[in-house]
Amino acid sequence: MTRISTEYEVLVRDLHAALVRNDQFDNVNVLHNVKIKGRSGATHQIDVYWEFKVAGVTYKTCIECKHYNSRVKKSDVASFVGTIQDIGNVTGVFATTVGYQQGAVLIAKANGVRLVTVNHLLKFVSITSNFTAPNTDILRIKYDEEQAKERLKERGLTSFSMASQWNRNTVLFDANGEEKIGLVQFVNETMTEEGIGTVEPVDLYDKTELGLLRIAEVQYRLTMHRFQTTDEVVLNDTARAIMEDVLANQACYLNDDGSVSKIET
Repeated sequence: MTRISTEYEVLVRDLHAALVRNDQFDNVNVLHNVKIKGRSGATHQIDVYWEFKVAGVTYKTCIECKHYNSRVKKSDVASFVGTIQDIGNVTGVFATTVGYQQGAVLIAKANGVRLVTVNHLLKFVSITSNFTAPNTDILRIKYDEEQAKERLKERGLTSFSMASQWNRNTVLFDANGEEKIGLVQFVNETMTEEGIGTVEPVDLYDKTELGLLRIAEVQYRLTMHRFQTTDEVVLNDTARAIMEDVLANQACYLNDDGSVSKIET
């Protein structure tokens, strides 16, 4: 038996123990993993079992637990019916996680077996988010050399030295001097790899002391900062599990304090 199956059986046991207490049967011991000999002489393993005596009559309940990822088949319910018939004078309850196939429901109805689903309730959801934040540094801007020579010639200059002041707020222009796009934004939208790289703009200009100069190439350094955050969203801070009766259309919560709360349906 797997750990998950055992934990599920204990959950079903705890829920039914709470239901028994809720019905004012304080001295009833709801047991987990009980072996009972049937009328045939065969021994049956029962996941959850309890009994009590009223007016000299013993009332017994056996619960079969199946932690499945799909609906219970009719063969599972039929096998359980055979078990409780061999034990005799017993109420049968079948508990599972997902639900029941139609054939299983029909067999349960015909043999008086109660069908329930029991499931843990999520307390919280942990959401982990991974973020990547780019950091772009402009290392060098190369201008169109032929255009730069023409600007020097227009001013009667053979050489010219200017201090470039590029920063994150630098704006690039079109040929008419109209603002087109931010320098960093342009690089971020066109760069292809992390590290040092180059991009070649098309018809973008920088306003300089020589006027508008067409940019031939921008060299950049891209550094990616990666970080992770984890947040917990509380979904439920009082209930441990929920049980739904498939045939009777009833439901209840098993609360953390061991009490039971009926759900209006």
